[in-house]
Amino acid sequence: MISFYDNMVIVAYFILMITVGVVFKRMNKNTSDYFRGGGSMLWWLVGATTFMSFISAVTYTGAAGKAYETGTFIFIVYMANGVGFFISFLYFSKRFRQTRVVTAIEVVRERFGKANEQFFTWMVVPFGVIHGGVWLYSLGIIISTVFGVSMEMTVLAVGVTVLVISLLGGSWAVVASDFMQLMIMVPVAIILAFLSLRELGGVGNFIEQLPTSQYNWSELADSKIVWLWFIASFCKQFFSVNNTNDGYRFLAVKDSEQARKASLMASLLFFTVTIIWFIPPMAASIMFPDISAVDSLKPLGEKAVDGIYLAMGIELLPVGMIGVMICAIFAATMSSMDSTLNRNAGIFVRNFYKPILRKSASDKELFRVSMITTVVLGCLVILSAIFFSELEGINLFDINMRLGAMISLPFMIPLTWGIIFQDTPRWAGWSTVLLGMLISYVIQTHIGPEALLEFIGVDTPWSARELIDVMFFSNVFAVIIICSIWFLGSRLFRNTSPENYHEEVEQFFEKINTPIDYEKENGHKGYDQQQFKILGNMCLVYGTFLFSLVFIPNDFTGRLCFVFIGGIMLTVGFIFKKKYKKGKLKL
Repeated sequence: MISFYDNMVIVAYFILMITVGVVFKRMNKNTSDYFRGGGSMLWWLVGATTFMSFISAVTYTGAAGKAYETGTFIFIVYMANGVGFFISFLYFSKRFRQTRVVTAIEVVRERFGKANEQFFTWMVVPFGVIHGGVWLYSLGIIISTVFGVSMEMTVLAVGVTVLVISLLGGSWAVVASDFMQLMIMVPVAIILAFLSLRELGGVGNFIEQLPTSQYNWSELADSKIVWLWFIASFCKQFFSVNNTNDGYRFLAVKDSEQARKASLMASLLFFTVTIIWFIPPMAASIMFPDISAVDSLKPLGEKAVDGIYLAMGIELLPVGMIGVMICAIFAATMSSMDSTLNRNAGIFVRNFYKPILRKSASDKELFRVSMITTVVLGCLVILSAIFFSELEGINLFDINMRLGAMISLPFMIPLTWGIIFQDTPRWAGWSTVLLGMLISYVIQTHIGPEALLEFIGVDTPWSARELIDVMFFSNVFAVIIICSIWFLGSRLFRNTSPENYHEEVEQFFEKINTPIDYEKENGHKGYDQQQFKILGNMCLVYGTFLFSLVFIPNDFTGRLCFVFIGGIMLTVGFIFKKKYKKGKLKL
C-alpha cells in the first residue's frame, strides 16, 4: 500500500517538523515568548495557525465519513466556522489582542476575578487533554491501518513527535509548523479533489451522479431536524470561535490590525478550502457505493467509513503523493495538538503555578516548569487517545460534536458575553458554566431524544441519525438560551460584588478598546524580517524536495501533481525571501 517513495516523503516531513522546533528554540527567552511568541507574530502566521487549530484528523476521518454519507450537509459546521471568524474580524479579534496578556485565563482574572481564574483553569486544562486524545486517536485509525502497526504504537509515535515540537520551540515552533503544514494540506486537498472529479468525468458528471441525499437534506432526516441542526451549528460555532479561551491565538499577533487580518484569513480559508476537502469523500459515494467492498478499508471493520479519504488517496494519487497526503493528515492533528499543549501548559504555569504555588517564582523557573508541564500534558493526551481506542462503536465526528455541546459550550458563553457586557457580578462567570453543564446532564439523562422528537413534532419511526442530531441541537439551544439569560440577567445583581471589582472591570474594558502600538509599547519594531527569512528558507528547502519528486516513476499527470505542490511552496518561499531582502534594505 505504501511505497518506498511514500515512506521517504513521510520521513522528510518529520525531519522538517523537528527542524522547525530546533530553529525556533533560540527565539524563546521567557514565558511570553514560549506561550505567545512575545506578541510579535505577523498576521499570515497567526491566520494559518488559527485555521489549522480548528482542523484535526477528525476532518479526514469522522468528518470525511459524514461527507461520504451525507454530502453537503457536513459543510454546515465548516461554513459556520467561517462566519464565526468573520464576526471575529469585525469585532472580537482586535479586542483579544488588546488585552495585552500572555494566556487566555489571565483575561478571565482581569474580567471576573481570581476565583474565576482558578475555576476556568481547571475546566480548560483537563478537557483540553480529552479533546487532544480524540484528535490523536482519530489520526491513529488511519496511520495504524496504512502501516499495519498497532494503534498504541501509532498514538505513541505521533504523540511524542508533537510533544518534541512543542517542547523545543514553544509557540514560535507551533505557529511556524502550522504554517508549513497548511502549505502541504491545501495543495494536497486541491490535487485529490481534481483527480476525483477527473475520475468521474468532470464536474458535470460528478453532480449528475451524486446521490440526491448528498444535497437534498430532507432525505437525511425530517426537515425540522435538519434546519434546527443547521441553526444550532452556526450558534455553537459563533461561541466556539469568539470566546476568550479560543481567542488566545490572537494574543500572539503583533497588533490590532494584524489580529483582524489573521481572523479574516481564517474565515476565507474556511469558506474555500473546506469545500474542496469534501469533494473526494462525496465522489467516493459514487465510486464506492458499497464501502465494505473496498479492500484498503477492510482492516477498519465497522469503522471503515472513517477511512474513506484515505481510500480515495490510495485509489487516485500517484506514487509518492500518498505519503504527502499522510503528511497532511499528520499535520491536521499535530496542528491541533501542539496548539492545545502549548496553550494549556501556559495556563497551568501562569494561572496556577505562579499565583497559587510559587508567587515569587522567577521567569527562569517558570520557563523550566513550562517545559515540564508540556511533557506531562503530552503524556496525558497520549494516554487519553489509547483509552478512546479501547471503546467500541464510537463515531468520531459525533463524539467530537457532542463533547463540544456538552462540555465546551457551557464555559464558552460567559467568556464570549464577558467581552461585550461589563456590568455583571463576579459569580456570573463560574455559575453560568455550572448551570450549562447541569442543563446538558439533565437533557442527556432525564429527557432523552424521544421526548424531544415528540416535542418538535417528528413522526415515528425515528432513525439512529435523528436521535443523535436531536440530542446535539437540544443541548446547544438549551445551554445557549438559558445560560445567556442567566449571565445577562445577573447584571441586575451587579451590586453583589465589591466596588473595587467594578473599577477593575472598567479599566479592563478601557484597555481592550485601546489599539496596540507595538513599537511604542515594546521599544522595538519586532521580528518581522526574521519571520520572512526563516519561513522563506523552509519553504524553499521543502518546496525543492517536493518538486524533485517529479522524477518518481509516474504518468504525466502524476508528475504534474508534484510540480503543482512543489511550485506553490517554492513560490511562497521566493515571495518571503524577497520581502525579507526588501525589508532589510529599509533598515
